[in-house]
Amino acid sequence: MNMPLLVLFDIAGTLVADTGLTLKAYRSVLAEAALPCDPTWLRSRYGCKKNEVFSELLTRADRDESGADALSREYASTLEALILESPPSIFPEVDRVFEELQSAGCLIGLVTGFNASTAEQLRAAGNWSMDVIVGSDEVERGRPSPDLVIEAMHRAGQLDPNRVACVGDTPRDLEMGDVAGCGWNIGVATGSYTEEELRQCPHTHVLQDLQDLPCLFIQRTS
Repeated sequence: MNMPLLVLFDIAGTLVADTGLTLKAYRSVLAEAALPCDPTWLRSRYGCKKNEVFSELLTRADRDESGADALSREYASTLEALILESPPSIFPEVDRVFEELQSAGCLIGLVTGFNASTAEQLRAAGNWSMDVIVGSDEVERGRPSPDLVIEAMHRAGQLDPNRVACVGDTPRDLEMGDVAGCGWNIGVATGSYTEEELRQCPHTHVLQDLQDLPCLFIQRTS
């Protein structure tokens, strides 16, 4: 297989450490809304479109799910305030990986369960140059549906999923990449899931971290 033309990355747990801000934002919003907080259940929804998560939470509590959009907006503003207060650390290999991929002619982008405004905040914090950024509030369906990947492909002008690589740290990332038909569907065990857990999901590769990602593509073209 040729080298990918477009490489799409998740953010939290993939490019930056998930230092608990995701759960902290959920706890704050759920407490304000008098909804129960189950960290184990929420972990299974990491990477998902936030209004879908809040819709599920409201349904589980026998409450009107029409409030999900407002809770999703509150979550985004709460998380963005937490990021300003305590920016998550960027994994040390990220800048080098981006540089090597871009030098090889790959387009790179971010696809995330966060809103686009949060994704842009994290991009700016990392001082990254991206060809495309898609937040979950910009597509109809979140992970594991392929909408984030499809939208990113259209924006980047790369419409062949076989020439797209999808990189993420959760089962939802890998399920999305599989449904989208990405030629490379890569898990990285830098978030809340282990290599063993990720290998139980659809994948082409599972890596301990991003360090060997460019070499992976070189090997595939040798």
